[in-house]
Amino acid sequence: MTLIHIAQIIFLVIEVGFIGFVLFFERNESTRRLLWLFVLIALPVIGWILYLLFSGHFFTGTKRMKETNRLIDDFRKPLIADQLAFIAKNQDKIQGSLIQEYWQLIHMNLNNNDSLLVCSDSAEIFTTGDTFFDSLYKDIANARQSVNLEYFIFKKDKIGKRFMDLLCKKARDGVKVNLLYDDFGCFFTPTRFLQKLNRAGGEVHPFFQIRLGLPLTLNYRNHRKIAVIDGEIAYTGGHNIGDEYANKSRRHRYDWRDTTVRVTGSSVISLQSVFLIDWFSIIAWRNRAKVIRRAGNYFPRPIFDSLHNKLTKNQQMQFFTDLLLPGRIPTQVVTAGPNKIHLSSIKDSLIKMISSAKKYVYIQTPYFTPDEEFISALKIAAFSGVDVRIQIPTKWDKFYMKAASLQFVRELQPYGISFYQYEGFIHAKTLTVDDSLCSIGSTNIDCRSFSLLFEANVIFYSEEFCKKHRQVFLTDETKSRFIAPGAFDKTFILTRTWWSFAKLFTPLM
Repeated sequence: MTLIHIAQIIFLVIEVGFIGFVLFFERNESTRRLLWLFVLIALPVIGWILYLLFSGHFFTGTKRMKETNRLIDDFRKPLIADQLAFIAKNQDKIQGSLIQEYWQLIHMNLNNNDSLLVCSDSAEIFTTGDTFFDSLYKDIANARQSVNLEYFIFKKDKIGKRFMDLLCKKARDGVKVNLLYDDFGCFFTPTRFLQKLNRAGGEVHPFFQIRLGLPLTLNYRNHRKIAVIDGEIAYTGGHNIGDEYANKSRRHRYDWRDTTVRVTGSSVISLQSVFLIDWFSIIAWRNRAKVIRRAGNYFPRPIFDSLHNKLTKNQQMQFFTDLLLPGRIPTQVVTAGPNKIHLSSIKDSLIKMISSAKKYVYIQTPYFTPDEEFISALKIAAFSGVDVRIQIPTKWDKFYMKAASLQFVRELQPYGISFYQYEGFIHAKTLTVDDSLCSIGSTNIDCRSFSLLFEANVIFYSEEFCKKHRQVFLTDETKSRFIAPGAFDKTFILTRTWWSFAKLFTPLM
């Protein structure tokens, strides 16, 4: 047998192995499985590499993240058990509240995502980059103990330099400053610029640094945007650190609209937990060392102990009375990512929110390429008489996402779902239901955000807050163009063909 014959046999075995894995072990929906089969058959060898890199099945670098999660669970688990038990036994005492009305959603997030029901003493919505950056800058400037930042993109431009100078100053003043950035998101940001913080006495790390020897991390990006100051103030939403988020970029000549929320209260602890899990697991992953125990030095245990005491020392009702006080906002922070046993926690929360709607569902997203489950939830809501409105951009930063998204719009319009194109690029990721529920975070309505990226969303259970965000949506609607049903049916046939072709690859986008 010649070497050529041996090579052919090895090739055939590997090809059959990949195809067999997709057929019998790929757990995703049939569309995704068929797409991978097409790629593997049409592109041998290249298809194997693509499947290893982008399928989401072949990366085990989250072991330390799970270890860090277990450490923080020592603080979190007793609270979760007490909340589940207490609310289940005292439904009558919270009768008529949104906690009682949406107990099933709360229970699902507690039970499936370890999402504590916490309280936001205040929640302020920022819809422009200028107001957001000014507020964040002011809070960092006033920091006394710690500044923890986690961003997908941190650019070396006017805004990026402004913040880097401030962070370095605070680090030199003795404030503990930590910056976690995504290595892929900051691909065009010079590493030397980011490492200025290290030289100033702070600490900065890339999230899953892309290495030639370990390229599997390429697929798992940290898309979260979180800032926590002194453990008392937190920000999260869609804004990254860069000029375009404040409409100051020369490259983007159109209006860039985004949404970030600033919270205070015990909800800050939940966002701090998300940061700490990512921070210490990345330190351990980079150093290959058992440094995770250091998390206890930074984690605000006294605050957690205080909450736990309220639930265990006959003060449970006081805890929930605080949640029901005027101005207090019951809140849950929901996360998703490949480190989770159940990958789609945020998607499940959004679907549950949609299914609970009686009047309206308002969604804002920069990309709209949902999976079959999300599409079904939207259709059922629209069939049930719910006013479903979705805002997408007029201007796009990714041409292939535009093509695929517009094909989804075209296919869903006949079901009674209304679509609006914002005159610019709307980067906000929000979902509001019935003046009762509102989700603001980093999750796009696309398959990658739902299953492969590290994401974080905050769900607010508050009529007052949701009415404020409904007004934000309606104001954006006045700056948007309604897409009339059937408007795209007259689009040039080759354009529609391109849209349909792009839609085929949405599971990989």
